[in-house]
Amino acid sequence: MRKVTTSIILSLLLSGLAIGQQRRCFDFVWEGGTVSGRYIPKIVMNIPVKVDSLPHEFTMQLDLGAVTTEFYGNTIQPYLDTYPSLKEKVDSSKTFTIQNQKNVMLGGMHLKMGDVKYENIDIGLFAGYGDSLTVDSVKTSTIKHIGTIAPDLFQGRILIINYPENQICLSDELPGEYKNLNFQDFILEDGRINIPLRINDSTEMLMFDTGSSMFSLLTTKDNADKISDGAITDSLSVNSWGEYLSVFGSEVTTKVMFGDKTLPSTLVYYIDDPRIAGFFKQNKIWGITGNAYFSNSTLIIDYKTKKIAIK
Repeated sequence: MRKVTTSIILSLLLSGLAIGQQRRCFDFVWEGGTVSGRYIPKIVMNIPVKVDSLPHEFTMQLDLGAVTTEFYGNTIQPYLDTYPSLKEKVDSSKTFTIQNQKNVMLGGMHLKMGDVKYENIDIGLFAGYGDSLTVDSVKTSTIKHIGTIAPDLFQGRILIINYPENQICLSDELPGEYKNLNFQDFILEDGRINIPLRINDSTEMLMFDTGSSMFSLLTTKDNADKISDGAITDSLSVNSWGEYLSVFGSEVTTKVMFGDKTLPSTLVYYIDDPRIAGFFKQNKIWGITGNAYFSNSTLIIDYKTKKIAIK
């Protein structure tokens, strides 16, 4: 299983998106997996991508809780070894930080997702992370999962996630069919969005993280106790960037709303870890919300005006 919580890494500015005014779209594919002995069908949102002119099929995870689009060092290494033109793009003068470690980037990259093309962008190289591949594996036709698509690619645009149709679109202007929706203001921090939910008659800010697909609400134990009866009805051990964390869930006993919409009944999960509590406090958020709350809807994220709506 891949990342299900969030990460703290340095953001990049968008550059080189060949999109114009037209709405352009790409598909995503759900990947399931077994967590704590239980199969969960929707854990990771993977996007088929083409990298430069390499004659291979790849996927990258859509993770709006990350900051920098990146390749996993272990996984991309045999491609660097096989294609000198790719290796020449490693640029030590450009860096980003993840898990408190500085990493280099690849410059002048071309990335294609469906109808969306990016040209001459920088992509991080997360050293020592990801599944290790051999040079021989490059020759096989299997699709390789090589990295993370982060929100640095969407800044200044309108991102439309159509969950029922497994499709994502980008646009420069808000499409007409969404103009009458009840948009809510969000806060933009390092490219990630914190959105308002009405929880127990109080407006709380939660980071929206597509890398946290399993959880409608993920917070601290104190917050979870305030909106549930405290009885643990579920527990999981989840992998967050290679570290396993214990997560506990209880039934929510209060109403949770987004704008004028009452969200479905759910469990609230918590991680009883001071690092997580510290992260929430530092970022002034109640917790994290992911795809689960919105899986039957279309989510419109307007990075230009810092507003978000559900259809």
